[in-house]
Amino acid sequence: LALLQSRAMSSGWTVHGMYGGRHVDPTHGRAKWHKLDVSEWKAREKPILGQLNEKEYDEKHGRWWFTRKEEERPKLYTTIGRHARSKKLKRTIVRFAYNSKNFKRLKKDPYRKRWPKNDQICVRFFAEFCLKDFEKRTMLETAHTLPLYGVGCKFWRGNSPEMPDTKGHYFKVSSAEYKLRPIRGMLRGTQYMAGRPIRDGIAAVGKSLGSWRFEFPEGGHPAVYRPPFPKMSGAAAAAQDEE
Repeated sequence: LALLQSRAMSSGWTVHGMYGGRHVDPTHGRAKWHKLDVSEWKAREKPILGQLNEKEYDEKHGRWWFTRKEEERPKLYTTIGRHARSKKLKRTIVRFAYNSKNFKRLKKDPYRKRWPKNDQICVRFFAEFCLKDFEKRTMLETAHTLPLYGVGCKFWRGNSPEMPDTKGHYFKVSSAEYKLRPIRGMLRGTQYMAGRPIRDGIAAVGKSLGSWRFEFPEGGHPAVYRPPFPKMSGAAAAAQDEE
């Protein structure tokens, strides 16, 4: 009987005597459950499928968007350096493939193929990955902008571009090999903890993340590791500001 009463309260039906019948009050036993008809996760705003950057940024670098069911989405191009899908294949995708590893990797791939317009082909287009923000630029992309691809330099992660190494936790690169510059390759070196080497001939931890700082080796030859340009004098800086 307790089981019947609990099921009756949850379903809106109740027991009257020997036979069950619907209660006079249509909200009997269900009033407090109506609040759960719409789940919170369904009411939340869903992220755009495959979006990693803003639309303006993607289309500026040749990654185009399209409109599907009144919603704009980025085109999920294959990654740079791999063959595209055959045009003979159907463009529709079966439902179970949305949970496959390949499709999940495709949604999160930051190196999708780019198809720029003629007026977009410039130096800034080819230097997109090396000109990314400090928080998004990986270790490979940072090392590609340095002399000898960062060999001999010291790398560590920081919260800001000016954050120094205060704990002695850093990585010193001894060899750099790029398969596809500047996004794919291998940087091997020595890991330091508290200023002491702990392991040699390994890759850095978190190399695919951002926020990488670097420092040139001490006593490096100035022909290779050039010092920064000196600051402009006050008169020259004022003249440049006026221009």
